[in-house]
Amino acid sequence: MGETAGGAAGETAGDSGEGGEGGEKFQNSCTPNQPACDGNRATTCNAQGTGYLAAGLECSSTQSCLAGACKTRECSPNDSVCSGNSVRKCAANGTWSAVTPCAATTPVCASNTCQAPVSCIGLTANCGTLNESCCTSPLVKGGPFKRDNDVNYPATVSDFRLDKYEVTVGRFRKFVAAVVNGWSPGAGSGKHTHLNGGAGLRNSAATGYETGWDTTWSADELPTNKATWDTALGGSVYQTWTSNTGNNENLPINRVSWFKAVAFCIWDGGFLPSEAEWNYVAVGGSAQRPYPWGATTPGTNANLAVYGCYLNGLGTCSDVTNVAPVGSIPLGNGLFGQADLSGNVGEWTFDGMTGYTASCENCANLEAPSETFRALRGGSFDESLGKLASTSRANYPADWGVNEAGFRCARMP
Repeated sequence: MGETAGGAAGETAGDSGEGGEGGEKFQNSCTPNQPACDGNRATTCNAQGTGYLAAGLECSSTQSCLAGACKTRECSPNDSVCSGNSVRKCAANGTWSAVTPCAATTPVCASNTCQAPVSCIGLTANCGTLNESCCTSPLVKGGPFKRDNDVNYPATVSDFRLDKYEVTVGRFRKFVAAVVNGWSPGAGSGKHTHLNGGAGLRNSAATGYETGWDTTWSADELPTNKATWDTALGGSVYQTWTSNTGNNENLPINRVSWFKAVAFCIWDGGFLPSEAEWNYVAVGGSAQRPYPWGATTPGTNANLAVYGCYLNGLGTCSDVTNVAPVGSIPLGNGLFGQADLSGNVGEWTFDGMTGYTASCENCANLEAPSETFRALRGGSFDESLGKLASTSRANYPADWGVNEAGFRCARMP
């Protein structure tokens, strides 16, 4: 007779399994009569659905069999590529898989792999009560919210990352060394290039978009002499900076100008968050929290926030002992995981300090730094309870470095 359960002899390939009593043993492996792939060969499933017809086309070395047809590969299997701060890997069939966000502890994609930001390379992972990387940067899922919990000022932000911890003295020390050794931001760097088709934040104060770093800022704000940095970051009993490595490495850097904060974030693979992005995280997005941790009003202690000189004191500040190592108060963390959003040091945002526009979608007040004060959010170790609220806004000239001014970086999703 010459026929088997798989069809006419010689018409199928790969449809028989191990031999045994009672004849051939088959696996149902494809949809009957449908185009199919047998390895990298385009063929058709037999009528019984038990194997592939022998007739078919072997795809070339630059092709993959997809849905029963030879198609040019999108990529080479096992290759990977960065997509923002996520990784896309090439599947065995030569097509790109969905993106996989980098882990919070290795939040920067570079050279097609997830890695730590440059400021944490070589530093001990000892930030916060979890002793984790000081560069941990959780992904924040964006959405609509009301700025400062005010229904008159709706805004929308897209997904982004915001570092869990304020920038520490130890991380900033590495940045200073890089600048002294010749690093400076490139023209136009530091934009939110994942927004608005690469144009960055939209200007809420006028037309246009982010322009990025202006190289004329470098001469005044990024000295190449270490002693000049020591002077700029010093001059106060509350300064956290020390000329040499010491006991303050995990304290938040303070007395940093807006320009220096912007430059650090560029060097570290990110950017300074817009005021809307910062406020979105502080209020917990649509949760619209009065404080980053919720609605509980802090007492005269440091259980929820480092403020009012209550850390190692009774409401009277004396020196840098009133500033806490970053992440010391986990009960005060925000909804998305960020620490010290209120208290410890205030944080620079990218925006000029002017009144809000009626609505904002991925926008910021982009008036030139020389023309406006810059918005500082979050309150600090020596400020009052009112400064901790998610509605509180402060401001200083962009070239000032004050005791209350620190920062944290944002990053592409």
